Amino acid sequence: MIRTACVLAALVALAAPRQAAVDAVNLAQAFRAGKADEYKNRQVTGSGVNFHGALPERIADGTTRTSLVITLGSAGEGTTPTLIKTWDDFAAAERARTTLVVALSGTNLPVPTAGAGPQTYEFSGIYDGQVRTVLRLPQPRDASTPIAPDAGPCKGESAATQADTMVSFYCAPLLVNATASPKLP
Repeated sequence: MIRTACVLAALVALAAPRQAAVDAVNLAQAFRAGKADEYKNRQVTGSGVNFHGALPERIADGTTRTSLVITLGSAGEGTTPTLIKTWDDFAAAERARTTLVVALSGTNLPVPTAGAGPQTYEFSGIYDGQVRTVLRLPQPRDASTPIAPDAGPCKGESAATQADTMVSFYCAPLLVNATASPKLP
């Protein structure tokens, strides 16, 4: 009897429709609009460029591992996202506060090659509602182009700023159990 119940439960689990993976750009835009809850506990996939390098992530047991922030593109209010591939485009999007990003947390994320410049990655992870505060590319206070106001760090977090630069922070969705691999040109 128990064996039959287990077999039936397994068949039901296999027959249940699985939700398709969510495109990372859709998650980032929903997150920016405050509507990311509809993607909770869903697999998220995409590709993007790492301009931030390897970031150390402290684990509860006191150890650290590599974390990545992936820039998916740039999109202003009501505009279609565009790819960002160069430092100049990245700096302009950061100044305009239009970058779309996700943060990745996983046990074996690759460490970007030092000095190689921005690197493109294909990635996958689960959005479970966690967030990560991301440091915006610092801008000089005397920048000729006006700098738009920023959303600030994630709720419950605070960060200090430096007097000589326009240091600011913003909140990004965090993908856990993430995997990433360099995308070849």
